[in-house]
Order: sequence, then structure tokens, then C-alpha cells
Amino acid sequence: MKKTLAFCLLSTVYIACTNSEKSTNKDSLQVAQLEKEEVQANDSLSIDLVALQKQGLLKPNTIANVKPDPVYHKNKKFNALPLKEILEKYTALKRMNVADLKVVFECEDGYKPEMSLEKLLGSKAFLAVSDVDASKGKDWESVESNNKPIKMEPFYVVYEGVSADAILYKWPYNLVKIHLAPLHENDAVLKPTEASAIAGYEIFKNRCQTCHSINKIGGKMGPELNYPKSVTEYWKTEDLKAFIQNPADYRNEVKMPTLGIKPEEANEIVKYLSYMSEHKIK
Repeated sequence: MKKTLAFCLLSTVYIACTNSEKSTNKDSLQVAQLEKEEVQANDSLSIDLVALQKQGLLKPNTIANVKPDPVYHKNKKFNALPLKEILEKYTALKRMNVADLKVVFECEDGYKPEMSLEKLLGSKAFLAVSDVDASKGKDWESVESNNKPIKMEPFYVVYEGVSADAILYKWPYNLVKIHLAPLHENDAVLKPTEASAIAGYEIFKNRCQTCHSINKIGGKMGPELNYPKSVTEYWKTEDLKAFIQNPADYRNEVKMPTLGIKPEEANEIVKYLSYMSEHKIK
């Protein structure tokens, strides 16, 4: 009887210890998993802004004063977060060489501008979450372009102290994701080796690539311009130059805005497009 009782007590202790070890191991695994997930989050080169918003992680903590705003064409105030703060928290930015990186903005409508990360971090850049001037029950004040409403949400990148005419700074609205990438990642595919096409490449990269792709690299708001057939192969050269300068002269209710591109700039862009027509992807 005593032996039986002793055996039962030992068994109970063993089971309790085993369960305790399992519980401890389980807790350790959970902690390890959380640490792993945290490291992975901080090692990321991309930020899904919509996902963060759904988790309640993008609550505005400041007011950005924009004078003037290039979309609303007036002084504006936005509920916002410093963009540098977001990049440092959700990417591997702190462990990378900023001078070697660019930031790529991905918008819901296919607009895909990019700029030097060093330039972005050197400015007072903000992620606008909502509009201070919006009417009750709305997040954004209404705005139109070419008599059509613009969808600003979910996010809009704005700056304090940056002129809207500074083309190296990008102001993407309808923004959903942000990516960090090597500054010269596409040079091998898009940068010409002929000196005569370099000027056009620089203009295209800063003014056109946000909406249009070449060899499947670039924005998707407008049509691909080189693959499988170059636009220079089915447009007359003079018409193409004129269209680049003033699209509304050619198409009713055209989506492409008039960008203020000068005749000599349009000429350089067409020279670059002609060059790329001989350098299509396989």
C-alpha cells in the first residue's frame, strides 16, 4: 500500500515537472518566435502602410504645415507622422548606408515615384494620415484634377520647407507601400551607354518613370513605352514630342498631365526612347 502510494506521489511529481518543463519550453519558444518576428520586421526593406494602419500603428503624432501644397494649391495642414520615424522603426534603415539607397513609393493607382533616400531624410518629410481641413466625418478635403476627383487616401507624403517645383522631391498621394532599394539597381537595364541619350534618361527618370515603365521597370499608371514595342515605332517623332509637352492637344480627357516640359527636354526624352527601342528586354 505504501509502495503504491509512494509510486503515485512520484508519478504525480514527475508529471508536474514534465508539464512545467513543457510549459517553460513553450514559453521560451513563444519568446524566441516573438524576437524572431521583431528582427524580421526590422530587417524588412518594405513597409505595408495599410497593414500597419489596420493594426493601429500609424496614429498621427504631429501637424505638418505645408506652404503651399502642390495638390491643393494652397497652404494646408495635415495630421501626420515624421517619415524618418516610420522608416527607422519598420525597416533595416539604421543598419544600412543611406547614401546607397533610394525610396520607392507604391500607390494604389499605379503611380510609382522614387527618390534618393538621403535627400528624403535630409528634409522635413511627413506621412499625412488625414487632413486637418476636412469636413466633419471625412478624412480628406475634396480636390480635383482635370475636373475629376482625386483619391488622396490612404496616405500622402508631404514636406515642410520644400518647393513644389523641386522635381527631385516626390509627393505621392493614394500611397499604400514604401520600399527601400539600391540607388542604382536599374542602371544596367535603363541607363544608356551612349552619351547622346544620357540627358533624356535623366529627364525621363525624374519626370516620366513615375507613371511609365520601360522594359517593365517603372510606374503602371500609364502604358509601358518600350516592350514589346517602343512608342517610337508607332508614333511620328514630331507628334510624340508635341504630345509629351501637351497631351490634351491629342487626347480628350487624357490622364497624363501637362508637366511643363520644354521643347528641348521633349527632344532629349525622344532621343532616349529611340535609344531604348534598340535595347529591349529579351
